[in-house]
Amino acid sequence: MALDLIVLISVGMAHFGFGFSTALLLMSSSYLIIKGGIFFKEPMSKIDVAFGIYIFLMAIFHFTTFVEYMIFGWFLYKLVFTLVG
Repeated sequence: MALDLIVLISVGMAHFGFGFSTALLLMSSSYLIIKGGIFFKEPMSKIDVAFGIYIFLMAIFHFTTFVEYMIFGWFLYKLVFTLVG
């Protein structure tokens, strides 16, 4: 859960221009891809892999799009259900 929160913060910082830390985004994307690869049979892990690939491309090419809002929603959803459930 803590690493998912770090991913959420790093994507938010990059999207809103508070600092574009390529290293932090690369670590976040590798975390999501590795975690998603380990549990790839689960649908939520496949979404993590897709977002990990997107964050990797975002770190390499330094762009932001509306997809970050889907990432925010996804990680907030996971965070709330982790805390509640």
